[in-house]
Amino acid sequence: MATSRTGDETSLGVEEASQIESQGTKPPKLGWWGDFRNFIHEVKLEMKKVSWPSRSEVINTTLVVIIAVFFFAFYLFGADIVLSYTIQGIEWLAQRLIG
Repeated sequence: MATSRTGDETSLGVEEASQIESQGTKPPKLGWWGDFRNFIHEVKLEMKKVSWPSRSEVINTTLVVIIAVFFFAFYLFGADIVLSYTIQGIEWLAQRLIG
């Protein structure tokens, strides 16, 4: 059952807010400390829902990233050298032709 959340309800969990709504009263304001505790509680609940990768998946994807970084680093290094020599050659040729 979806419930609308107003500014006062953000400091409470969904279950508490729906119970208070059914009673027809406004939820109490908890202050910053209550809001903080509620936030930590909701973070813990969400962290339980997270699908964590296995150790081997983390190692494999890390290796793929490291290999890709080195590949592109060498590729860009080579492209930089080739373009640098090409530009120097064009400058040399232009200097010979124009004077």
